[in-house]
Amino acid sequence: MFPTKINRLILWDVLKLFLVTTIGLTGLISVGLVGQQLISEGVGWLALVQLLPFICMIALQIAVPATLLFSVCSVFGRISADNEIVALKSVGISPLRVIRPMMILGFLVSVPAVWINDLAVSWAQPGMEQVVLRSIKEIIYNRLRTRRSYENDKGFTVHVQEVQGDWLIRPTIFCFDETTGKPTTITAERAQIFKDPEEDQLILELVNSKGETGQTNATRFNIPGSERFNMSLNRAAQKGGDSARPSQFAMRQIPTEVEKQSKLNERIQESMAIQVSMGLGMGRYNQLSDASLQSMLGQIEENKKRLIRLGLEPYRRWSFGFACFFFVWIGVPFAILNRSADYAWTFGMCFIPIMLMYFPLFGLALDRAKDGAWPASTLWIGNGFLFAVGTWLRHRVVNS
Repeated sequence: MFPTKINRLILWDVLKLFLVTTIGLTGLISVGLVGQQLISEGVGWLALVQLLPFICMIALQIAVPATLLFSVCSVFGRISADNEIVALKSVGISPLRVIRPMMILGFLVSVPAVWINDLAVSWAQPGMEQVVLRSIKEIIYNRLRTRRSYENDKGFTVHVQEVQGDWLIRPTIFCFDETTGKPTTITAERAQIFKDPEEDQLILELVNSKGETGQTNATRFNIPGSERFNMSLNRAAQKGGDSARPSQFAMRQIPTEVEKQSKLNERIQESMAIQVSMGLGMGRYNQLSDASLQSMLGQIEENKKRLIRLGLEPYRRWSFGFACFFFVWIGVPFAILNRSADYAWTFGMCFIPIMLMYFPLFGLALDRAKDGAWPASTLWIGNGFLFAVGTWLRHRVVNS
């Protein structure tokens, strides 16, 4: 009966510490992410309230593995320092009797951790981007009032002399023409920004504007009076949303998207085959080097890369979710061998090597798998490393 009772006590201690630290760390990370949104995006308080559910989900994705490792290291470090593991051995009870329930806990936490990872990338991140898109007008005005300039990674830039109410005084706008892709620079006496979320458009109303489109042989224009220009919200946002990114599909949607992408590639290959056959059959050999044919080849290559990344996503989410189990696998025997009641020391001594080995291995496998050089299964290489080291530590615990 003794092992059963001590298992219950240890499990209760671990669960209490795990729940408290998870709530605390999730809150701390959420505050940090809120601050990041305030600084980098300049979103208002109403938008921040809308962002909170998404931010908490992303914070939970980060917090769960770390707090589970912290909990088992703290509890097992303390009971080992109190010689309770030695006491178990002295009455002929293997330390594995108290370690195994922790492995079950690690497995049970890993399953919802996979679900959290899936929601964080397929629901929370796109949700955050949509909130930012809906707040883009306020974000631009806040940035212009504080810094007199706004720019994003889509090539959209605004500089103003000052902001008076909703009017931008002496604005200079740089963007790329959505039709031709040519760089366009516009200046005006004043301007206003409107938002049309139903049409997914940002509207710039310019008064007495002039500018030029293109670099060589630029086309200049001068428009007296008021004129409106429309721009996609995605292009105006700091980081334009892209709902088609492989990382933003839920795992249940990935098989459908893979099938869709494969069929698209098949149709492009059929079109290429028809074009090549017609070129050969009719003696029009210039069609074999036609620009449209080269464009099809490029599109096929891009689609293949997209298929690879779609295939990676389930492996990435499952492997990172089950890192919880492998953190427990290595954390429990390490804490027993370390025999320190100082929870910060025990956790640090275990977590720092994990940071130095697990995450670089995971990152290396992810980069190589995205290039197609390594199979998707290599995303488990970091977990395999933790399993090997943890197995060696368990052997030392049992035989020491």
